[in-house]
Amino acid sequence: MQFKRFCLRQKRLRSEGALKRNPVILPPLIMNTQTPILDIPSTIKHYLSLDKKVAQSFGMDKYDELLHPDNFAILSNEGSVKNGAPIKTDHYALILCIRGTCTKTVGPFTFQVTPQSLHIVSPRFINSFENASEDLLLYMVMFKKEFIADIFIKQSVLDPLMDLHPECPPIYSLSDHNFQKIKTLYEKIDMEYKEENPFFLQLIRIQLVELLFEVNRTFEKCADSRTHYQLSRQYTLFMNFRNLVEEHFLSKRTVQEYADLLHVSAKHLSEVVKQETGKNALQIIHARVFLEARLMLSTSSLSVKEISDQLNFDTSSHFSRFFKKFANENPSAYKFVTNSAQK
Repeated sequence: MQFKRFCLRQKRLRSEGALKRNPVILPPLIMNTQTPILDIPSTIKHYLSLDKKVAQSFGMDKYDELLHPDNFAILSNEGSVKNGAPIKTDHYALILCIRGTCTKTVGPFTFQVTPQSLHIVSPRFINSFENASEDLLLYMVMFKKEFIADIFIKQSVLDPLMDLHPECPPIYSLSDHNFQKIKTLYEKIDMEYKEENPFFLQLIRIQLVELLFEVNRTFEKCADSRTHYQLSRQYTLFMNFRNLVEEHFLSKRTVQEYADLLHVSAKHLSEVVKQETGKNALQIIHARVFLEARLMLSTSSLSVKEISDQLNFDTSSHFSRFFKKFANENPSAYKFVTNSAQK
């Protein structure tokens, strides 16, 4: 009965109120360009190749495909890398910030990671980080949906736990009490994973589900505090614009094209976006193209010319000028540096 009430409450939070009156257009789950999607083993190798200062107190400092499951892992870092190139993954990551700060981008959201916060990366989103402080320490639990499917709880109960609110940045500030409670769960999972006692994976599954319930408790409190956003027509217009950019950024590059889709004037759209974000609408469009360019340059084997073509630039020179405007270096230099760092 408690599970049923929980699921109904989650469904209500995501579908009622202002969302019915001002529906948000959600982008389809599509992969726009030919970029690799990292599984858990590849993600671990990616992070370990970048971060030479992996914390020994939590998580693994190496990955063995013969010894470790391919649908669950734990990892930590201690801020030895200041910036991380964008990646796409096929799994969830629950990331607890113990200390330090960084700027994180997950899909269309960019937010500040601070101590005693927890953020979530879902399989469908590009994610990257910048400006990591030297004292940054993160605990990461990575898992695929099927890892917790092998447990005696109905899928209808598990699914809402991983169904994030599409309008809210996936980061939550924790009270002292909740932080200690969640940190203890991370440490229990870490201990079970390292000791490998009988039934350790079964116990980890149970602890992970408990962790997801705790995260969703925090989510409900955050969602309640953000109700005023849902009631704002301006915010809904901005969200719809942002999601349309996610869907069409490869083919539509002008504010007018998005204004036409939203049945508003380009001037009104620009004013609303500026009020909600401090950036103009064209900057939002260009930032999404730039993010995809960084992802392709850092993870694909395509040439700069091929990437330019996939991103629908008329010439590679135009693409290079566009990229350099944001990165202060040309695409070839960026590709060389990021690829060298991952070897």
